[in-house]
Amino acid sequence: MSKSTFDTSAPQLTIAVPAYNVESYLARGLESYLDPRFVGKLEVVVVDDGSTDGTRALAEEFAARSHGVIRVISKKNGGHGSAVNAGLAEARGRYFRVVDGDDWVNTDGMAELLERLADLDCDLVVDKKREIDMTSGEERPFPLAKGVVTGRALDFSSVLTNGDTVFQIMIHTLTARTDYLRGIGISLLEHTFYEDYEYVVKASVPASTICYLDIEVYQYLVGNENQSVSQANYVRRWDDHDRVVMELLDYLERCEHGEVCAASGERLSDESVYYVREKVHLIVDTHYNIALLFDEDRRRGRARAKAFRRELRRADIDQWARGEQRYRMAMLLNRLSFSYNSIKRLVSKRRH
Repeated sequence: MSKSTFDTSAPQLTIAVPAYNVESYLARGLESYLDPRFVGKLEVVVVDDGSTDGTRALAEEFAARSHGVIRVISKKNGGHGSAVNAGLAEARGRYFRVVDGDDWVNTDGMAELLERLADLDCDLVVDKKREIDMTSGEERPFPLAKGVVTGRALDFSSVLTNGDTVFQIMIHTLTARTDYLRGIGISLLEHTFYEDYEYVVKASVPASTICYLDIEVYQYLVGNENQSVSQANYVRRWDDHDRVVMELLDYLERCEHGEVCAASGERLSDESVYYVREKVHLIVDTHYNIALLFDEDRRRGRARAKAFRRELRRADIDQWARGEQRYRMAMLLNRLSFSYNSIKRLVSKRRH
């Protein structure tokens, strides 16, 4: 395990808050960091990504009364990935994580996380999140997988054979050692949506160690039609999602050819390479779903799916073959005029 080289007087954690025109949502998130237990232990870097509303002014108001916990930097608009890159460059904490400007943290959970980080030196730390529907108020907690070992460093390769534990490595639950992230040279696509998936893959694949903590931290607001993960926005931002897919196909190729090494400096383990293949397979399947099941313009969706399928075959014949089942099934449903929503309604009726 590589050891952190940070000064012991540094904050335990830096949270980067990418913030673009989130004036209406930002206060709730920043309020969750105004706790005396965080002073000297937590750094929150609000990255104003060229906002045109009152985002920066609001963030500066909170910074002024945060006793040094919150600070604000501003930059030209470059997208979420650009803001994460900027936040990591500015980070002074031993560990680093991302919390979006319209989300917040469980304050008690964050206090516990900060205490636990003081005794840890893992590449990755994974905790729990909760989803809150902005319309209904319905909450959905995400517990840790059954049987997962918590509270101590584990060899990263040892957790990759368990799909449940792998699923829990997501941007909302992931904290990583800052010098580890800088050491692997992570940099995200700019002016591109959906690079959060790129971040999770690139931040986790080279890891040597991981620790799971049974602590709920991230509070994720869902149900906002402006969110990038809404079906309409997936369709509208097809080119962005396509860019991320192609970036990860290239990253997979570099992993398979030994061009990406583990944090230890050694070649990636077979388990880590397998993990990348699975993550790429998932986003390929999602890409087909966006074209063929999310897009109400059936003809456009079919054209996009066919063009991507041709490009995928040129880029990675194995991923092409693995995606064929999803492509053919989704194409059939598309031609039968089924959409993702109509399938969900049908499944719901059968359950009741």
